[in-house]
Amino acid sequence: MENFTISPDDCLILRAFKEASSLREAAKILNCDPAGLQRKTQRISEDYGLIQKIDGRWGLTDSGLALVGWVEESIAAQKKVMQGQSTIRIASTMWLVEQFLIPHLSFFPTKAHLNISTPGGDIENHLITGACDFVIVCHPPEDPAIAHKQLFKEEWLVVTPVSWKTKGQKLSIDALMKKPFIRHEQMNPDIFSFSDLSAQTVLTVDSLIGVRSAVLNGVGWSVVPKILVHDLLKEKKIALVEHEIEMDRKMCVWWLRRRTDSKKLSTQVCQFLQTAYDKLK
Repeated sequence: MENFTISPDDCLILRAFKEASSLREAAKILNCDPAGLQRKTQRISEDYGLIQKIDGRWGLTDSGLALVGWVEESIAAQKKVMQGQSTIRIASTMWLVEQFLIPHLSFFPTKAHLNISTPGGDIENHLITGACDFVIVCHPPEDPAIAHKQLFKEEWLVVTPVSWKTKGQKLSIDALMKKPFIRHEQMNPDIFSFSDLSAQTVLTVDSLIGVRSAVLNGVGWSVVPKILVHDLLKEKKIALVEHEIEMDRKMCVWWLRRRTDSKKLSTQVCQFLQTAYDKLK
């Protein structure tokens, strides 16, 4: 069985030096003899390089500060465990977190502490390296080490600035083909059965939140997930153009196949998402 690289006692010594301005003050925090603390601090400095003397005073190195950050997180996590409160770490995209997850947290079925992150980039690697327990996105994973469950279908809508809507008259897709188009960087317009929109594309944005903002501010029209604009449509701040879009994408929950604890918790995460989505209907 592997041991800690540095002992818990040494970690607490480093934490005391973060809070203290002198060795004597650190000794007071630790309730120990200053002479004994001096010897231990010298050993930690020689063995690990996590603390060093600068102008006659002990100070943490960058690595020492990083380790103390981990120590403080570990202490907080330990308290939660002792209090019977677990932590569930969820990673997702920025727009899903902002528009869907955060507004519906009250529907989460357990009293666990939630830690929600938006890593971007290689989100599969974020899960595989243990940085999170679950991933919530709108596509399945590629790595076979990741298990997943597909939930409800991701609906996409055609939306325009509300100023384009004429009273008593509906905008058509044909009419939109000549108007300014906002494109998400990863969007392929061909999947929406539209003609070539390159000439009409006036703005390309690398985030769906940016696309939504551009439509809201009258820059042009676009195609976006229903969840992203649900509130704006309800408040009549943007306009909907009736057009059926066939998308073979579903909301997915990922977890590591080898983690039996995550498999058990996945039912609750899926229940949370389904309940939140049903509230949008």
